[in-house]
Amino acid sequence: MISFTRNIRPANSVDAAALLSLVRDCVAAMRAAGIEQWDEVYPNAETIARDLKASTLHVLDDGTGIVASITIDQNLDPLWLGMGWTAESEPAAAVHRLMVHPLQQGRGLAKQLMLHAENVARAQGCRSIRLDTFLQNPAAMALYPRLGYRRTGTAMMRKGEFVGFEKLM
Repeated sequence: MISFTRNIRPANSVDAAALLSLVRDCVAAMRAAGIEQWDEVYPNAETIARDLKASTLHVLDDGTGIVASITIDQNLDPLWLGMGWTAESEPAAAVHRLMVHPLQQGRGLAKQLMLHAENVARAQGCRSIRLDTFLQNPAAMALYPRLGYRRTGTAMMRKGEFVGFEKLM
């Protein structure tokens, strides 16, 4: 596997169009696979703009353009309250909207982004990373346990049931 860690960087406003294209391609691929996790409502241009403004969006550029992205912040979704997080895991970072272009999947890029997220969380003094993933997304459901994340519970969201995952730093 080729390491792309050195090509992960904070996103900026110039990246907005490429990020929206990445979202569209990911939504189309998920729908083609029967995964109705994302749509025109989420994630959208406003979501991307908010992440850019907050400087929490990071992109992986393979030299030809943005092929993946991830948002790393400390915004814990209120729907996560009953998920059984570890008591000593605060402060916690949160991962949102991990995306890898469909033509780039299977190359270890999601793992690279998650390792990057762990480094960012440690640098921010976080004791854990929390996230949720759509129960009906088999690739995501398999990824996080492989990276040492434990299931913490479930929450019902607009699109259905989501599973919480947590990793202590």
